[in-house]
Amino acid sequence: MGQERWGKDVSEKEILEDFILDNKELEKLESLLAQFNTFEVLNIVNAEIRHSYVLAWLLTPNANHGCGDYFVKLFLKYIFNTNKNYIKSTLTIFDLEVFDYSDLEIRREWNNTDILIISEENKFVVAIENKIDSSEHGNQLKRYHETISKEFPNYEKIFVYLSPEGEFCSNENWVIFGYETILKILDDLIEYKRPSISESIINFLEQYTTVIRRYTVSNPEIAQICHSIYKKHQQALDIIFQYKGDKEYEVSQIVQESIASIPDLVLDAAGRTIIRFTTSELDKLIPRVGTGEWGSAKRILMFEFKDLGKRLVLRLIIGPGESELRNKLHNLAKNNVPLFNTSKGQIGLKWKTIYQSEYLKESDYEEAQVERIKEKITKKFKLFLEEDLKKITKYFKDNLGV
Repeated sequence: MGQERWGKDVSEKEILEDFILDNKELEKLESLLAQFNTFEVLNIVNAEIRHSYVLAWLLTPNANHGCGDYFVKLFLKYIFNTNKNYIKSTLTIFDLEVFDYSDLEIRREWNNTDILIISEENKFVVAIENKIDSSEHGNQLKRYHETISKEFPNYEKIFVYLSPEGEFCSNENWVIFGYETILKILDDLIEYKRPSISESIINFLEQYTTVIRRYTVSNPEIAQICHSIYKKHQQALDIIFQYKGDKEYEVSQIVQESIASIPDLVLDAAGRTIIRFTTSELDKLIPRVGTGEWGSAKRILMFEFKDLGKRLVLRLIIGPGESELRNKLHNLAKNNVPLFNTSKGQIGLKWKTIYQSEYLKESDYEEAQVERIKEKITKKFKLFLEEDLKKITKYFKDNLGV
């Protein structure tokens, strides 16, 4: 079976029939997603405020989860460990190990800051800006930093920008932190605290980790199945989304057509919300020493269009893979910040965005017609090809030396 057996005159009905009859991958995907999950039932998988409530609960040592200070202690130590060269504090990871956390106060939405951790005894405060399905806006990080610095003048202060993949933030006073590390902390907590906390708490935490894996961080197994389904049944899925009339799908189609129109561009993966590609020149230049957790060819550096529903952005991302090459790429990028405009900060455990450009904003989705959206994307992409892409390619050719 498979769509390749149909001739050029195959009907849309026949393509959909084939999709239904020959789709073991879809059955496997459905089985992975079929497990009951409270967060999915309540439709709050991407609700930032709900994630912040769960995190605030876990960060509170005397809350009814029964984990004591296990989560907050690991959370703070991982922040220090992954940002050791960027945190502006005299505190050390050894201080965090010996502190008594019994006096911790956790505030939600204090002066619009998502989460605030305060210890009067240890004289430190940690601000957390939690971004799940949005990005920073205006000068909010600068304002939060100024407000907290004024309110807690004699405290050690740590500012944490929490996002799905440890994404770039604009203010150098904030360190970046990813949900992949939150996931690791929760996995450790579930494993080591299982004997001492209630079964209902374990069930809740397991459902929460499932939601993070499924909707917040990249899930290699699901990504690979989806990639296989799309590759095998692209025509059928195109037909389904065409009749659904989904603007996100139309944006994806426009981006894919733009990439396909340039012979030198190499498409790695394509879906409704994420499209990854590179160039033939960069593909030859940069060794394929990635882990295969994104895309299918172990590329470690790729451009990625990401449709956030309210924004369309193009990023250049260093993905998971050989640490030596990851660090080399990152250091090169940091030496040319005007070009690699998001390269500042630490590299992160798996992902580091070193270049970013916005293509569509929320008002474009709400007001613009498809033709207007296509015009904006096409115009911006053409400028990227003529300017930034040429500069990026030349810079790596001149300096990489692999």
